[in-house]
Amino acid sequence: MLVIYFIAHSEWILHRSRADMVKNIKPNFQVTSVSPLNEYVDEIKDSYHETIKWEIDKTRLLDVNGIFKLRSIIKKFNENDIVHIFTIKSLYLFIFSTIFFKKNFKVVVSITGLGYLFADTLLAKVLRNLTKPLIRKKINKIVDVIIFQNKDNNFEFVKYSNFKNESRMIAGSGLNVDKFKVNNQVNDKTKIIFVGRLMREKGIHEFLSIAERFKDNDNILFFVAGKPDFGNKSSLNKSQFNSLQENTSVIYLGEIDVQKELCNYHILLQPSYHEGFSRILIESIYSGVFCLANEIHGMKEIIEKTKYGVLINSNNLDKYENEINNFVKRKTRPDYHYAKKIIEKNYSVLAISKQFEKLYNELS
Repeated sequence: MLVIYFIAHSEWILHRSRADMVKNIKPNFQVTSVSPLNEYVDEIKDSYHETIKWEIDKTRLLDVNGIFKLRSIIKKFNENDIVHIFTIKSLYLFIFSTIFFKKNFKVVVSITGLGYLFADTLLAKVLRNLTKPLIRKKINKIVDVIIFQNKDNNFEFVKYSNFKNESRMIAGSGLNVDKFKVNNQVNDKTKIIFVGRLMREKGIHEFLSIAERFKDNDNILFFVAGKPDFGNKSSLNKSQFNSLQENTSVIYLGEIDVQKELCNYHILLQPSYHEGFSRILIESIYSGVFCLANEIHGMKEIIEKTKYGVLINSNNLDKYENEINNFVKRKTRPDYHYAKKIIEKNYSVLAISKQFEKLYNELS
């Protein structure tokens, strides 16, 4: 049986985004996870055939010890194996771990979003320029296929890295549609939720600003679901996080089970600035939750295809406010059955798994 190693610098990625797909392809491939094992340990062990612990300090931009740990792991891989790397940060660490190392296995990379390195900040620009020579020298020798989730990320990364091997477009990791409950609520109060990491790039500050505008309206409630990442410069810091928990304009929930709990809300408000492919958007739409989202790649394609939500140009707060008021005036949600069919056809775990299985078989 063909062996595939899923490598990610965060176990959250292999659990939250990939577990359902892995369970779907397990009958045909032996899938082994390579990641830290500090969280979601039982869930990951339940999803994958085998697990390998990769000891890495996720708070460091470049963890040298983690690079050597990864090197010792991949040296044991066999010629016919396939390595599938998730996220740009994991790719960089993998490339550093293969310096003076001749790989004899196929490598697939999923770019799930360009992340901080491609942010419009001085530090990000400096880091891009520092890493570009090594990436351009090594990437075409190491990586066989890169999977992108939107055309914008494809263009930007290929231009930066000078990648010349095969690129493919696969929209996310697939939604297990059987697990989701649907919003059938008729409620006097409109419940609006933000779901995601509590980071600047995810638009948490914009969400809080919008909630503040409705603080005197008892019929519109705002909720925040997610956790900060204190090791990330873009995250809410501890002081900001404490202020969020004390904020009377919003109700902080911590992490939620989106499959069971998203259906309790009426609107997902997603003012994110960067997305590869917004999983929470398709989860919300399939749950019957109307979506208001910043008009960026990774979210724009979903809203336009499903026709279940409104795109807000340049995160205009006035437009968010207007669309919330319009939703409340309608009193009923728009029909979502067309959107449900689109998701089942294009974004279900069954549809996406078939695309990955085809790729793995072609590489073997």
